Amino acid sequence: MSCTGYVTPGLDILLSHELGMPANMRRVIIGHMGCHAAVPGLGTVSEYVAVHGKPALLLCVELSSLHAQPKSPTLHAGNPTIEDFEQIVAHSLFADGAAAVVVAPFERAFSAGGTTNLEVLDVTALTDGSVSDYMGLLVTDHGFRMRLSPQVPEVLERHVTDLVTTLLSTHGHTIDDVDGWAIHPGGARILRAVADQLQLSEEATAPSYDILREYGNCSSATVLIILQRLLRTREIRPGKVVVALGFGPGLTLFAALLKAH
Repeated sequence: MSCTGYVTPGLDILLSHELGMPANMRRVIIGHMGCHAAVPGLGTVSEYVAVHGKPALLLCVELSSLHAQPKSPTLHAGNPTIEDFEQIVAHSLFADGAAAVVVAPFERAFSAGGTTNLEVLDVTALTDGSVSDYMGLLVTDHGFRMRLSPQVPEVLERHVTDLVTTLLSTHGHTIDDVDGWAIHPGGARILRAVADQLQLSEEATAPSYDILREYGNCSSATVLIILQRLLRTREIRPGKVVVALGFGPGLTLFAALLKAH
């Protein structure tokens, strides 16, 4: 899964050659989904595993630095325009990154003891098409131009509670049953908005803040990196659930419900 890179053969073929993967390995490369892509990616590979009974690998690769333009055509006499400042702020939020996760059939995944494993129970989404222009990446004659509205946190405030509570209640859970949160850190304002709406503690959002501070927003890879940090630093109790949240173009909110074993 990736929203970056315009090249053929695609990154899936280049990486499979570099890693010495079998020639008959099935690959699906999906792009242009943005920061929420890892969450539907988990849903897709989980469905493949359930149907075929074979393990699957989800890989998110993001090369956000490729989008930054060293010199804007809007610069005149060395004086940056408002648009230039918007681009500087938008690109400063993002970083390059990659993350991968293996999803295996239930019996194989939970046969090993001593480690916490997460079962993918469900994935859901909500898209607010009325604000689709709030977030995007445009290809222009002068390279990539990023569009990121400061009103994105306000949109998340309107929708995130219903998205999460509906997902939880469908499986007989409430927010009190959630032992871990992996919230995509699109920025500090986004994390604050989500935490306020869901009434989450500082401890609950700490993994997301830590990854934002240490690595930045690595687009789709970030949620997987947060899940790794969460499992390494927190004791997720068996039977409890973890919620992963991603936000991206559309404007789309994605949520995954994961159960600890």
